[in-house]
Amino acid sequence: MGNRTKEVNTRKLTAIGMLCALAYSAAVAGRVPLVLFLKYGPKDIVIVIGGFLLGPAVSLVAAAVVSDAEMVTVSGTGIFWCIMNIISSCSFACTAAYIYQKRRSLPGWRQDSPGV
Repeated sequence: MGNRTKEVNTRKLTAIGMLCALAYSAAVAGRVPLVLFLKYGPKDIVIVIGGFLLGPAVSLVAAAVVSDAEMVTVSGTGIFWCIMNIISSCSFACTAAYIYQKRRSLPGWRQDSPGV
């Protein structure tokens, strides 16, 4: 029984690592400048999908890891930007993943309705 738990933990850790790598590559390759100081980064989409699949705690961990990696490599703004980025990513991704975890279907929505 203990070996099965170890296998599940290894799979989850590997999935989190792949999620972080995908989010980081999306953040580096997909940076689009919008206005003077605003840049769109698609990493939050990847973090939210990981949160939907693995839970809100994974969103928190992925947002922190990717923001730290961005601070060290790509960004030149420092620790305050990193903290702001973690807070903004978590406020979006963790909230969405938590709501999805609690309510996986919409009330009044029928799965067997025609046209679905």
